[in-house]
Amino acid sequence: MTQRDEGHNYRDSKNKAQAYERQKKYPVIIDMVIRWLDTNIDENQKSQNELFFDSYELKEKIKLALDPETTKRQIEDGDF
Repeated sequence: MTQRDEGHNYRDSKNKAQAYERQKKYPVIIDMVIRWLDTNIDENQKSQNELFFDSYELKEKIKLALDPETTKRQIEDGDF
């Protein structure tokens, strides 16, 4: 194996490791956003202001997008 091949293998391994780490972060990020939206909803439920409705609608859209029956195409088209 040449030094060039070893460099490519190292870079491929590094890229795969970075992609794996990103994938692990996505569920955590989604949970964080949903907690933030829940806080907005709870704190503004009595007044039901614009923040309440926007947060509620966004949370519902996220939940629909995460539904296993929702396709990537539906999400991209906003048709879910």
